[in-house]
Amino acid sequence: MSGWLKLNFPGASYVGPGAVEALGPAAADLGRRALLITGRRALREAGITDRLTDLLAEAGVESVLFEEVPPEPELATVDDARSRLRAERCDLVVAVGGGSAMDAGKLTAALAQESAPTGEFHAGGEITRPGLPHIAVATTSGTGAEVTRNGVITDPDSGLKKSIRGDGVMPTVSITDAELTLSCPPEVTAASGMDALVQAIESFFSVHTVRTTRALSLAAVRSVAPKLPVAFEDGRDHEARAALAEGSYMAGLALGSARLGAVHGLAHPVGLCTGLPHGVVCAALLPPVLERNLQVAPERYEELREAMGGDPLQMLRNLLDELDLPHTLGRYPAPEWERRILDYALNSGSSRANPVAVDGGFGRGVLRAVTRRS
Repeated sequence: MSGWLKLNFPGASYVGPGAVEALGPAAADLGRRALLITGRRALREAGITDRLTDLLAEAGVESVLFEEVPPEPELATVDDARSRLRAERCDLVVAVGGGSAMDAGKLTAALAQESAPTGEFHAGGEITRPGLPHIAVATTSGTGAEVTRNGVITDPDSGLKKSIRGDGVMPTVSITDAELTLSCPPEVTAASGMDALVQAIESFFSVHTVRTTRALSLAAVRSVAPKLPVAFEDGRDHEARAALAEGSYMAGLALGSARLGAVHGLAHPVGLCTGLPHGVVCAALLPPVLERNLQVAPERYEELREAMGGDPLQMLRNLLDELDLPHTLGRYPAPEWERRILDYALNSGSSRANPVAVDGGFGRGVLRAVTRRS
């Protein structure tokens, strides 16, 4: 475990029910013309897009809409948003939604002054020019992307889904308001909530963790684990929604500094292989990964037991049943996909943060635990 760690937090965070009201004044401090980046339909249908543009207008900030982020954004998504940003002479980005929209918006802002296409940075190029100020507004409780310095994006040619990282990717301001999550359907609540719980647990076991991040991780576990089934059953339960939103926020702060683990090292390629939502994949992968990690970190497992109020492995398996989430992810990958999954996992920064070394045997063992051969 590390002895010290650089903590990566946004410049300012507004957290709690009603926090979205801070959007206008915060934006007005940063710019006058905002590119508002969202997904394609859900926010507009829920009335959230109009509410945000009204808040910006009341503060004297013009809005240019970019409602074109798909559930799995690709390099072209960010390139298109960067082109719109320049054409409309925007001086601020407001990224609103789940992880996909926020990641696309964060990268648009971070790469605003760069001339190279997004693909060059996805391939490892360094961001050298300062980006634009940006605000990230979460409308789901799961990714914690409003408080992290990376954006996940897919290269369709290679099929590679990975992060572009940099200090400029960290939002200038984050907003976490549970009221914006009330319209999330049960299946989104379940998948995103499990993503938050997985991130809290993985950052807690990370080799980079320090006392501060461990405290955030455990607080996130205590907040999310008991309230996720409640929000799944009744999406209008404000107390449960607030617990999930703040738990996701705390997990994001923890992972943004301490990193994650083998679940996320495997989840991106497994998601591409299966076509299942990221949170669903992470939820199924967590028990077999945690079972292996507890062998080398039993004291952490006992702390997790105390935080969850019972045996973590059994409680997680029960939680999958309560949320109608699968324990397995279909057939075992074909040889070509197995190689791609293992190659990605063995070279992933998340895997390197796992307390047990992630090698081919580890990866195959986890894959066999969540798939079937026939």
